[in-house]
Amino acid sequence: MLAAGKGYAYAIKADGTAAAWGRNEIGQLGNGQAAMRASPGKVAGIDQVSAVAAGFGYTLALRRDGSLWSWGFNGDGELGDGTTQSRSYPVPVSGISGSVASIAAGSDHAFAVTTDGDVWAWGYGGSGALGTGDRGNQTTPVRVAGLSGVYVVASGSFHTLALANDGSVWAWGENAAGQLGNGTTTTSLAPVRVSALSNIVAISALYKSNLALDSSGRVWAWGYGVWGSLGDGTYSDRSTPFVVPDLPQIRAIKAGNTISVAVAVDGSVWVWGDNLAGQFGDSQYTSRLSPTLVTALSGLDDFAIGQSYVLAHAGGSIRSWGRNEHGQLGLGDTNDRASPSAVSGPPQIVQLSAGLTHSVALSVDGTVWAWGTNGSGELADSTVAVSNVPAAIPGLSGVDAVATGQGHGLALLADGSMWAWGANDNYQLGDTGRRSALTPKQVAGLSSIAAIAAGDATSFALDRDGKVWSWGLATAGRLGNGASSGVQVPRALATLSDVRGISTRYQHALAVAGDGSVWAWGLNRHGELGDGSTTDRNTPTRVSGLANITAVSAGDFHSLALDDSGNVWAWGYNWFGQLGNGTDQNQLAPVQVQELSDVVAISAGGNFSCAITADGRLWTWGGNESGQLGDGTPDSWSPFVGTIPDLGGFRAVSCGGQFGVAMRTDGTVWAWGRNFEGQVGDGTFAARDQLALAVNQAVNGPLDLLPQVVNDIPAAKIPPFFVTALRAGDLSRISLSVDVSGGSPSGTSGTLASSTLPGRFAAGYNVYVAASVPSGGAPLLFQLDSSNSWSPLQWPMAEFMRSVALDSPGVVVTAQILQNADLSQLVGASIIVGYGTDPDEMLRNARFRTVFTVPVP
Repeated sequence: MLAAGKGYAYAIKADGTAAAWGRNEIGQLGNGQAAMRASPGKVAGIDQVSAVAAGFGYTLALRRDGSLWSWGFNGDGELGDGTTQSRSYPVPVSGISGSVASIAAGSDHAFAVTTDGDVWAWGYGGSGALGTGDRGNQTTPVRVAGLSGVYVVASGSFHTLALANDGSVWAWGENAAGQLGNGTTTTSLAPVRVSALSNIVAISALYKSNLALDSSGRVWAWGYGVWGSLGDGTYSDRSTPFVVPDLPQIRAIKAGNTISVAVAVDGSVWVWGDNLAGQFGDSQYTSRLSPTLVTALSGLDDFAIGQSYVLAHAGGSIRSWGRNEHGQLGLGDTNDRASPSAVSGPPQIVQLSAGLTHSVALSVDGTVWAWGTNGSGELADSTVAVSNVPAAIPGLSGVDAVATGQGHGLALLADGSMWAWGANDNYQLGDTGRRSALTPKQVAGLSSIAAIAAGDATSFALDRDGKVWSWGLATAGRLGNGASSGVQVPRALATLSDVRGISTRYQHALAVAGDGSVWAWGLNRHGELGDGSTTDRNTPTRVSGLANITAVSAGDFHSLALDDSGNVWAWGYNWFGQLGNGTDQNQLAPVQVQELSDVVAISAGGNFSCAITADGRLWTWGGNESGQLGDGTPDSWSPFVGTIPDLGGFRAVSCGGQFGVAMRTDGTVWAWGRNFEGQVGDGTFAARDQLALAVNQAVNGPLDLLPQVVNDIPAAKIPPFFVTALRAGDLSRISLSVDVSGGSPSGTSGTLASSTLPGRFAAGYNVYVAASVPSGGAPLLFQLDSSNSWSPLQWPMAEFMRSVALDSPGVVVTAQILQNADLSQLVGASIIVGYGTDPDEMLRNARFRTVFTVPVP
């Protein structure tokens, strides 16, 4: 099923899950956020959906059990929950007697029809559109008197139609354009019968016009005619129904605000009305006052009309066309279309989260993967101190979101429960025992959670009522609940409500409210709270100068915000240029990031920042001492925004301490920057100043969070072979071994040599080990020979291992390279491993990799 609202749209999958896309400034998409989505995303906290209806800023969803849920704008009581508080998550509609069979959403008023034929109404009643006999608003459903045996309702802007089982049609509300069909233009506060109609089997209403379909397949129209949408060849209003001429026998109808659509019994599609946005789907922009056959639209199974755009379901796929300024076509951009285009997805949930020195990824199947440091149990694995290969966290499934702190992790499950693992020295797991947890455990006292965030020994949860909860370390006021000492269990922030998003990292936190305002609390030494001062706050303070914000991200000492126009704002510490305004001066209030627009995602790291634009490009700026800008440059910092070269199609990004991790639309994960703790996840401990492909747990392919999508990995970005580096000890006494995997990863252009030398294994490969040490000019190069002795590099270089079999995938050779070595004075030095029949053959085929880098302290 499809539904089209004012700039946003919905699709219901066969499994009962709902996906939404388009405008979202007041929570219309039901995902707990306020950011526009140009591609489909899951509606949070609701399943088993059988029908949806979209108004001008709110949505209704009917579940298969007959219960009714709503979300979005609620200023006039449209959500039917007894309040006027807007919601970005689904809430139950209260007060309806009986099981709901069908629903309808007007511009600001809503309806439900029960299985016994009663009609219930709520929301805006100023025009009499509720049919209750007065003009008052209703925040909970009230029964519409004088109607019985109704099985479907259709609602326009301020008027409503009801179709009864006997084929009669009833109307009420505003009537200035004759939309009640009773021959007058007088408003009616109660239902009146449309006497000209009988034997009606379907009705449709939008804005001020109506369509009805009778049992013989004829289409009737009446009401507002200024756009030519009545199909009578004129722009005139009609106050009584008439049969639309020149149509074959019709089986389905939909009225739009400026167009009308009818599907014939033979599958042909007929359209009439305004076409200035290309909403006819015929590749033209010419309006038609009479029904016009559009051959490109034949074979529709279902369709919905929004404000100057159309959605259709045909042949198992969703197509869309027309106006697209809010991304309502679901095509990943905001460009209008005059012909049908396929809507991809809806995609499953996938997410990345980068901590100080470890990474976490959420896969399409709801499993969680982690890699990097494990000193406090961050990886939920008791067997390793660090891991440079992603591994699944046991005991977690059905996960909707993840968050990483500096020593702990959080997971939000689809049922609204929250789970935590890792360090608990400051109660950040919500457990009074202060013992670390190596396996995830549920956080007690929380339910109906919609979003999570983890910082330095702090944890946050946002519930579906817009309330924020916090616990853990309280220094500098970082919990925002007024506490000056550690909080052991979740405690609500009393002064904050209607929150749509939260973010924290080190010692401060940010929240974006439903009205687009931003609130901050915690450490403010460098102006990271954005209130014009450097005074710490233990309760939320409003960030000055911001409006219409949809997302926020907290770095170590700086903050980012994204507005609904795609602009990025930054404030706080700027020594490394992480504010992106071309300077290194701190900012106590938000400034706009320069030369950056059409942004759809942001992330603030330790001392750098990242963003993704609508075209899928990844942008970075700020500190670069560990290569965390990912652009391959040697600059130690940059106050100017730059894009990552040679790779695009990015969908998600998360910045860590001195590294970043991002996901492309094919589900592959890419990381860069510091890697001494294995946080890049490529099987090495080598710092990466360009994006590296994260590997799967078997180390025989990429980590793929969307396995149902075909991977699109540039050949130049595929490593020549896979490795797993293992290290022990610190830099003053470190041991290093490397497992070298045979064969070429799928898609590489490198060749495999084969040896004809007698007495060799299946392939006569030699393994070579080299080291590069910075020296102020050209680096010094060394080689490691088979006796484990280092010497200056000579050519041909010495073999470290001779005549090993590495000619097929699955073969692994282990090279023990370092044993208790002191590298503490060799910052920037790196170790390279390669193999070939000889050194020249290895170089010709680029069969070598950097596997270890001595990090910046």
